[in-house]
Order: sequence, then structure tokens, then C-alpha cells
Amino acid sequence: MAQRSMTSKMWAVLSPVLVVVALVALSRVRLEVPRVVIEPPVIETRDRFLGVTVVDDVVWAVGRDGKIIRSEDGGKTWAQQRTGLSTNFQSIAAWDAQNAVVVANQGQGLVTADGGKTWQAITLPVSESGSGKVLRVRLDPQGRAWAVSEINVILRSADHGKTWERLTQSEDDVAWNDIAFNGAGGACVIGEFGRMACSADDGVSWERRETGVEPSLMSIAFRDPQHGVTVGLSGVVLATDDGGATWRQEAIPGLARHLFDVIWTGSRWIAVGDKGVMLTGDADASHWEVSRVNPADFAWRIALARQGGGFVAVGLNVGRWEAGQWELFGPRFH
Repeated sequence: MAQRSMTSKMWAVLSPVLVVVALVALSRVRLEVPRVVIEPPVIETRDRFLGVTVVDDVVWAVGRDGKIIRSEDGGKTWAQQRTGLSTNFQSIAAWDAQNAVVVANQGQGLVTADGGKTWQAITLPVSESGSGKVLRVRLDPQGRAWAVSEINVILRSADHGKTWERLTQSEDDVAWNDIAFNGAGGACVIGEFGRMACSADDGVSWERRETGVEPSLMSIAFRDPQHGVTVGLSGVVLATDDGGATWRQEAIPGLARHLFDVIWTGSRWIAVGDKGVMLTGDADASHWEVSRVNPADFAWRIALARQGGGFVAVGLNVGRWEAGQWELFGPRFH
């Protein structure tokens, strides 16, 4: 009994000591928590893309807050390209898979000669009277880049977008939204309130064209030196058969949505715009069909680029249309 009592007393003394020792030991143990880094998707629901260009399987899209994405496999996979600029990129044009130019707000822009691995900042000579928003950049048949902006600004570059010359010197309260070419030396620009001007001498002089419409014209394209189409707000569609000298308005039943871009795919005219609308026209621009890129998709789209027998379209989302099928490249968002 005496021995058992002695043992109990010893444990009574040692137990608190052992607890303290155990707690000290535990305090020195570092718990390693695995660090999980979740990378955001390249194309997010908050993105708003404003421009797109396609060269073979290479697709570039640009948009708000300095976003540039690129695919090298026709849209199956994408990578984001960092530029250091956070302004809104309005439009992009590419000569090949390596050389491209981007235009943006406040006369800002970017050029790349290595497929977008690096981008060089450029400044375009926009008017000091406006916000300097450069709305569109296109390539002419000679491979030169042309850009249009507010306050009657039309610009041209002959060195892959590195330097620019201003072709229009007079300040006029008109914002040009797009430019298209109908052969060497021939070009037409379209803009707000139905304004249009054309040049036959490589941009030296510009003559106003009467369109007979008041809504702003947003996009223009030619399929050959004589035949062209321009589209605009409130479903306006104009066509020319004489190189842009005169334009006729197309009456298209059931079309009331804004149209933002038009292209010639090689076999038909395609225009896209608000609420998922898609307009398809024949070569003569005399027969049109109104539909959607996808019956279940009501997203707006503001820019097109031909790819194969179809096109890539960007706006509230990014996708590819061909043979009646719409393939979405990012998350669905209406």
C-alpha cells in the first residue's frame, strides 16, 4: 500500500510537468499548409472584347482594361499577353503571326514583331481637341496600316505601325468609325450621323458621300473595287455597286438591332451586332437573312474576323461560327 501511495504521489507531481513539456514540444511543431494558387481563366465573364484579327490559325483579341489574348490553334487554347497598359484597346490588325498593331484610347497604341511576346508602346497623332480615342485600324492592299479617330482624324503607317502620319488636317466634329479599301488608292471612311467620305488618290483628298441615313455607320467592307456594304445603328444597311460613288439602303424586314461590324467571307456578307443578331447577305447584297449566331445566345458582338469558311466574333464573349455552328471559347454570359 505504501509503495502504491508513493507511486500515485509521484504521478501527481509529474503529470503537470509532462503536460507542460508536451505543450512546449507542440508549440515548436510547424504545421505546413499546402499553398494552392488558382489561376483565373484567360477569358473571364467580366471581359469585354472590342477587336479581333485572324492570321491562319493565330487569333488575337483585344479589349477593355488592356486585355490581349492570343490563340495559336484556331481558338482551342488561349494565353493572355501582358503589355503594361491598362487603357481600353479598341482594335487590332496583323500582317502575319509575328507583326501586329493595336490602337487604343488617348492616342495610345502598341506594336509587336515577335507574336506578342513583347509589345512596344506607340503614340498616334490624334487631335488635341477630343479624347483621342482611335476606333479602328485596318490594312490596305499595299500592307499599310490605316487608323481612324475623332475630330476627322485619318492616319496611315507604312512601317508596321511604328510611326504614323495624319492625312486629314482640318478639324471637324465627326468621329470616323471604320475605313475600307476598294483597290490601290481607293478608300472610304464612315462615321457618326450617317457621315461618309471617300478618297480616290490614296488619302490626299476626301469627298463627302451622301448616304441618306441619320443613324451612325459603324463598319464598312468591300469585296472588290465596285461592291461594298456598310452597316450601322438601328439596323441600317447600305450597299454600293459603283465603288462607293452612290449607296442604296437595303430594306430588311425584321431587322431593328444595332449592327457593329460587317465582313465579306469570300462567299457571303456577314454582319453582327446587338442581342446576338447575325445578318447574312448574298454577293449582290440584295438578299438578306436575319438570325443569330446561336439561337440561345443573346450576347452583343462588336468585331468580326474571317477564319476559313466562317468567322471569329468578339464582344461580350468570344467564339467561332462556321456552317451554322457556334463554338464558344470562353464562359457563357448574356
